[in-house]
Amino acid sequence: MLSKAAQIGGTTWAILRSVHACLSGLNAIYFFPTRTDVNDFSRSRVGPLLYDNPFLLASVKNTDTVGLKQIGDGFLYFRGMQSSVGMKSAPADLIVFDELDEATPDARTLAWERIAHSAYKRVIELSNPSLPGYGIDEQFEKSDQRHWTLKCPGCNHWTALEREFPSKLGQEVTIICQLDNGTYYRACPKCAHELDLTQGEWVADFPDRKIHGYRVSQLFSAMVDPGEILQEYRETKHPDRFYNLKIGIPWADLERRVDVQTTLALCRSGEPPMGFHVMGVDTGKQLHVVVLRTNGYQRSPAHLVHLEACQTFQDLDRLMKEFSVRLCVIDGMPETHATRDFARRHSYWDERVFLNFFNENQRGSARWDKDQLKVEINRTEALDSSRAAIRDKKVTLLPRSPLVEEFARHVACDAKVLEENEETGAKKFKYLRTGENHFSMAFTYALLALEKMDMPISPQEWQAMLRKLGLA
Repeated sequence: MLSKAAQIGGTTWAILRSVHACLSGLNAIYFFPTRTDVNDFSRSRVGPLLYDNPFLLASVKNTDTVGLKQIGDGFLYFRGMQSSVGMKSAPADLIVFDELDEATPDARTLAWERIAHSAYKRVIELSNPSLPGYGIDEQFEKSDQRHWTLKCPGCNHWTALEREFPSKLGQEVTIICQLDNGTYYRACPKCAHELDLTQGEWVADFPDRKIHGYRVSQLFSAMVDPGEILQEYRETKHPDRFYNLKIGIPWADLERRVDVQTTLALCRSGEPPMGFHVMGVDTGKQLHVVVLRTNGYQRSPAHLVHLEACQTFQDLDRLMKEFSVRLCVIDGMPETHATRDFARRHSYWDERVFLNFFNENQRGSARWDKDQLKVEINRTEALDSSRAAIRDKKVTLLPRSPLVEEFARHVACDAKVLEENEETGAKKFKYLRTGENHFSMAFTYALLALEKMDMPISPQEWQAMLRKLGLA
């Protein structure tokens, strides 16, 4: 697999590997995120590569379309990953995922089935990295992690340039230095001697691992002026694009992603004051539950008092009773029938359970429908709100434990990115799931329930409610 900066020849390498497989009598499938990408890629990149090379041109047989080419005794398919039909169309010996970070994890899993019955079973994954722990970076972390490492002719120190480059803006760059004539060179961080890009070797961090992973940066491209890289580093207003496309490493702004330590810093000692309880539930193979308690008769700060991964809806019934849950918001998908039955069971005296459905066209406040027992809200805005609650310390957590640490990891797995429409140029933010985020979503639903409650109430009403619940 190849975690790469932009314009370093990675795609050409992957095409040639696919063509070589076909010439060896194997079938290959080259995957792109969308069908439009496939059509453009096949015409502008693959076609010229084949037709401008006499040897390869002679190997192309009768079948030669945008989506399928016979090369030698093998077939090379080009498919988009948006359609499950396209990914089920043909078996293969080799599959290539180009721009992996633009595809969904589910699509990648489905595409892997194409090599299930092959004795060869080879996979090539390549992409510009985006977020840490997501897409190509997730796969790189599983590999032997090879870096092009240069030996300094002055002091014999070995340097992997992308590792020495600052990981955040504002730090000094020691591996790019300026000569008296105004030009720039790649420098040894130890002695400042000029490094020769050809005097290096691939060094693996984990040589015993079976998967070969390479990280390729523009820092060791002979076609890129290091002075241009340094200037862009100093002037960029889009650090994510700079690090992803120039340095070839993942990057996440902490303002767009809450890290684990920020969340764990909210852990408290002792029991919070008495209050009402709200509950958020994320559905899936398990039912992940977050129970929040109000701060007396005020909403803020809210106190997380219970985390649980339940197996059945009967477990949810138990928690509703145990905590006298005043309001619950549960994920409406994919278990719509089961969640609706759960909501109806607990609406005998008031609307206590609402099904959440994300609506990207919804703006502003959530839309609550008491008749249908559902709530609609924009997903990005909902996650913005739950991240803000953590950053602004509007919530406290249970004392630190393995389950609380899992909660913090889930929160960190939702990262906000800026997405640009290639055709219109329109930009919008959205959240990517970089790993398991069940407690993160349950927390978001619980906060949504908290916002729905008619709070704050007067101290007199508060005492009356406690007496009704047998708590005073």
